[in-house]
Amino acid sequence: MKARFLLATCTLLSAAAALPARAQQNSNVILYIGDGFGLAPKTAARMAMGQGQDGKRFNTDANFQVLSLDKMKYNATVTTHSLNSWITDSAPGASVYACGKRGKQDNEVISLDPTNGQSIETILEAAKKQGYAVGIVSTARITHATPAAFASHIWYRDLEDYIAAQYIASTQAEYEGIFNASPTASFRYQANRDWQLPTPKVGVELDVILGGGARHFLPKNTVSAYATVKDAAGNPITNPATGKPATIGGGRRADDVDLVKYAVDNRGYAFVNSRDALLNLKATDFGPNGKKLLGLFNASHASFEQDRQTSAAWEPSLADMTKAAIEVLKAKSGTKGFFLIVEAGRIDHLEHANTGGITVVAGPSNNVYTVDADKPAYQGGGEANYGATPSTPRTSNIYASDYMIKEVMAFDYALAEGRALMADATQRTLLMTTSDHECGGFTITGLHDEADAQKNGTKIRTYSGQITKSVAAEAGYATPTGIVRGDGGKNGWYPEYVLADFQGKMYPAPASATAKRIVVAYGSNPLTNGNGTKGGATPGNHTPQDVWVGADDNTGTYAAKISGRGLLDNTALTPIMAEFLTLTDFGIALGVRGGTSQPTPEVRLSPVPFESSFDVAFEVKSAATVSVELFTETGRKVRTVVSNQTYRAGTHSVAVDGAGLPAGLYLAAVTVNGQVVSRKTIKL
Repeated sequence: MKARFLLATCTLLSAAAALPARAQQNSNVILYIGDGFGLAPKTAARMAMGQGQDGKRFNTDANFQVLSLDKMKYNATVTTHSLNSWITDSAPGASVYACGKRGKQDNEVISLDPTNGQSIETILEAAKKQGYAVGIVSTARITHATPAAFASHIWYRDLEDYIAAQYIASTQAEYEGIFNASPTASFRYQANRDWQLPTPKVGVELDVILGGGARHFLPKNTVSAYATVKDAAGNPITNPATGKPATIGGGRRADDVDLVKYAVDNRGYAFVNSRDALLNLKATDFGPNGKKLLGLFNASHASFEQDRQTSAAWEPSLADMTKAAIEVLKAKSGTKGFFLIVEAGRIDHLEHANTGGITVVAGPSNNVYTVDADKPAYQGGGEANYGATPSTPRTSNIYASDYMIKEVMAFDYALAEGRALMADATQRTLLMTTSDHECGGFTITGLHDEADAQKNGTKIRTYSGQITKSVAAEAGYATPTGIVRGDGGKNGWYPEYVLADFQGKMYPAPASATAKRIVVAYGSNPLTNGNGTKGGATPGNHTPQDVWVGADDNTGTYAAKISGRGLLDNTALTPIMAEFLTLTDFGIALGVRGGTSQPTPEVRLSPVPFESSFDVAFEVKSAATVSVELFTETGRKVRTVVSNQTYRAGTHSVAVDGAGLPAGLYLAAVTVNGQVVSRKTIKL
């Protein structure tokens, strides 16, 4: 981006007039979600980047950690089951990260309590109401379940036209205005059909929306002027394959509302639909009172990174979108900070399609799936398996593992943008990366072996060859002299990839057609998961495997909270993010319009200031789980006074021993059933 703001300001700490003034740091949280992302895809990408070879063999080697994902200091694993299923789908899988414990819900439901129809306030909504800028970024349709869980509420995830309408509205009048813009009377707003703008979304404007999914913003029966892909100067971009202007595709809104036009004309959004236009935005257009940003780059999901590099270079990468989102949100946030969701949505889609693990052959009555291995990918992209026939042509030099490796690298480069922000000492930044679930049972099964060492025609091999003696006659000798290391000594049996530059980023590709490339397979495939073998169905499904969490921050305090606790539930991440942003009233259960909310717990400290100890008094209206923690003014936790203890209804008081603390400003944080209230005090 071109022009950028310096967002450093100074304020006085009102509760500590006797203390010197300190710079107020912006607080930023970026939650990265790799949809369907298990450990094996990360391993595949790391191995393709050279892990295990000379200079990248030991964790003391400078190049050992070749992925930004691997540099996250703190690690944990979390469960993924939903409220009603041992295997979750993305809607509840993401809703738990959006809403915390109350977000544990039934499959297909998005941030909406399935038992009573009430909307559950998300951390994004709470952050916006408390002054933070907020944004969502995805390589999937931006109205898909994972990003939707943070900024919409709906009973069924596939109602994406409604999700798009919720994104662009922050009042009921604006929400109704979208439907009333329809040229067809029957599609204009009807409360019994179109519901209302959910209460938690009232007053919440999304500052950044970047991803695929233009079809849910564009009219079905008319062509929008915003469908033509244009560069930063407003000139159409030519699609080299057709020689015609590239487009983001047609719309599917049956109401024929052009929601992009509505967003630009009525909601203060700047719109972009190309990489060039995105990267040449001016930050000066996006101040606290400036424009918001809407970017849609494909009718459906954004192109797979592999396909983007070969046939859709005008689309931005996930890293491009992340970088732009960070810059705009920094400009929008003033002196507060921001909350951003970044989803690598297409990892999941490769796994659903069993890309590279399934092929189509002729059956007795119809085409059927059978296990594939080490063949080039079908022409047509990463999801071509769905429509493949025995005669579908294959590419000549692109393999299934190339799709997955490049998709993970795109995710990793997006995470690197967050790490660059974390290195900025003027910003408090917390990064978390996880997945909503694993998908496909993705595995790395071996490497291509052109020499066919196993002599069975598969040309796939797992281990390195055996060691030998330099003198054949000594093959049976016990003496350890004259030993020759197996498979070439230094280089060994490792993947053979070269790095190629694309738009300033390095991506691995097999070194040659005969190189040792990674071969993949899927534990969840139609032969094992009950889908049957008939071609055209979904070959792979989600699995219940635990998923990895990585966390890092530049305060040295909050990311560490995921460690040392054993296996975590997937609801455990949200309280840490909320605490980092000091979202004092996050966790309130807001219902549909006219509903009531939980009262904020009363918390009092005395005496203020204190010399050696003070009391924390709080009132709970009914039996509640309570924690009391003490922090320094910079967010470092001093101690836990009460940890998840149940208190009956009434007023309670706990004593905090501060005799050994240095003089300064402290915060006592009281958590009651997920709601955090903090109060300041001073140690003399």
